Amino acid sequence: MENHYRTVIDLYKKYFTDYMNGAQIDTSSLMEVINIINFAIDKAKINDLPTNELESLKEDVQFLKYQIL
Repeated sequence: MENHYRTVIDLYKKYFTDYMNGAQIDTSSLMEVINIINFAIDKAKINDLPTNELESLKEDVQFLKYQIL
């Protein structure tokens, strides 16, 4: 779970840095992170584990996606 938090934090840092530098925003890494979290949610459901934290992370990434696009 911790690596998923790190992935989302790194994504936010990347987009913030790109935004501050006026760089072009690359949405492919955003979609990649959403896919990683979706996979983790599916895996947790299969193993009958809680998905609340993963769902929350996914919402954070989707929030970033809608702010950018």
